[in-house]
Amino acid sequence: MHLDSSLLGALRCFEAAARLLSFTQAARSLSLTQSAVSQQIRHLEDRLGYLLFVRQARSLKLTENGEILFEVTTRALGDIQATLQRLGISNSPLQVSCLPSFALQWLMPRLTEFHRQEPDVSVRLKAEFQSVDRQSMRVDDIDIAVRYDPMTYSEVKADVLLDEFLVAVATPEYLAAHPGLAQGASFDGVVFLHDASPWVGATEFVEWRTWMEANHPGDQHDIDGPQFNLSSLALAAAANHQGVAIGRTALIYDDIRSGRLVPIYGNPVKSPARYVLLSRDPFDRRTTIFSNWMQNECRRFDQYRLSILGIQR
Repeated sequence: MHLDSSLLGALRCFEAAARLLSFTQAARSLSLTQSAVSQQIRHLEDRLGYLLFVRQARSLKLTENGEILFEVTTRALGDIQATLQRLGISNSPLQVSCLPSFALQWLMPRLTEFHRQEPDVSVRLKAEFQSVDRQSMRVDDIDIAVRYDPMTYSEVKADVLLDEFLVAVATPEYLAAHPGLAQGASFDGVVFLHDASPWVGATEFVEWRTWMEANHPGDQHDIDGPQFNLSSLALAAAANHQGVAIGRTALIYDDIRSGRLVPIYGNPVKSPARYVLLSRDPFDRRTTIFSNWMQNECRRFDQYRLSILGIQR
């Protein structure tokens, strides 16, 4: 018996009918009519010379030969599908544009695990923070961009990865030197460290003002202080006992777990911005794989930070 096109088509119908134990449901899954599926199965049984199904009043049951053929057919079709998907992945690296601080302190440490899980998808990570749209992503050859902002995107597919919460942090040594700060009673002598531009178009000191309004409403204390063009630089200054910085949970999680930085008095405050993943071509197989992995990692991280940082939703 030769595996001609008609036999392969019949085996595809058989696999669906055996998996669902219904000609009607198999027809629906294959976008065929029920009579077409029934006819294919009959022709297959005629060519094989034995029955594959026991037709019952309201159901189907596989014969012994049917069960053996189903096991082999399912494995073979599954292998073919997996191979087609693997071969359909472009050999060129997936170009990922990501905020420098988020890339350095959150994404890069996790990329090793991604490459272990998906060895066929190569990632080229670019640390950038310029605004992007479909045109700029095409011109700059960006497949995926990860941004932190409150914007609404319409020209590219946008998936929200993670809400963000703001936490004011300093070193234990800095708090010991400023007891009023540790108790939430006084900001006298405190140096406020700032990310000068947490997102494009952000107002001056927006993250510190958001945190102060929630934890110290009505406080008119001057929060002017040193400004940095990266959040990671402001946090590095805080880690070197130079003042208090507003940390985003994705960037300070490891430092808080290690005790290098500690939250000052006050509660985490939801940020006006969130992390979003932008896809130039959401149907690109590489994009789908990376996007799904990122979303799963963000869900896992969200559970970790809830327990460690005591965030209340």
